[in-house]
Amino acid sequence: MANTEQTSDAVRRIVEEVLRRIAAQAGPSPRPAAPAAAAASGSAAGSTVVLGERVITLDMLVRLPAGTRQLTVPPRAVVTPSARDHAREIGLAIVTTAAPAFATAAPARPLAISHAECGGDATRRCAAIARAVPAAQQLPPSGLADVVAALAAHAARDGGRSVLLTGRPAVATILANRHPGVRAVAVRDAAGAARAAAECSANLLVVNPADFTGGMERAAADFATRDRTAIPPELATAAPAATPCSCNTHSH
Repeated sequence: MANTEQTSDAVRRIVEEVLRRIAAQAGPSPRPAAPAAAAASGSAAGSTVVLGERVITLDMLVRLPAGTRQLTVPPRAVVTPSARDHAREIGLAIVTTAAPAFATAAPARPLAISHAECGGDATRRCAAIARAVPAAQQLPPSGLADVVAALAAHAARDGGRSVLLTGRPAVATILANRHPGVRAVAVRDAAGAARAAAECSANLLVVNPADFTGGMERAAADFATRDRTAIPPELATAAPAATPCSCNTHSH
């Protein structure tokens, strides 16, 4: 009986030693994969994970929970080449969420947008503004005077608002303000656009994209949806008749 117990103890010690050596050769046990940082609005749900990061790296994909089959990322998120290759290898679908409109509801009157005599990729910038503002209308570009007239007609009618992109903002502003009911201002940043809308109830913004600082699309969306303010009395009444000059240096 004693021999049997000694034999059992010896076998147990041998088995424990073998298991210890196998574990030592395999290295430390891997830690459970930490879930990737999820966006504040969502987290892992079943086989789908939502990430709020703007840059998606290979390390983030490696740390996704096991069984993840779809990764949802923010609009304009950048996926590194190594991460994209890894996703393709493991069959992970990377889906971009729909870009949220800066304006949550369509303005009472659609925003009209166009460009004239504007350097750079003005067509792309107009399209970006149109996407940011629900129900926005993008008018075809042509000569400066024609585009200003079309936007002015929209701005002066039923509380509409317009945005013009041009490399000649001073000339465009003067042309626009010749049209009755138009209060055009040239702006160079979002704060200027907000001030113009509040101070003079501007209904046509003239912007030179080369000089504008900040998010032009967001500024246009805010301009389109901002509540109208009262038109200053100086602008609401007809211009007074010109007072004859009192000098005697020339004929009148």
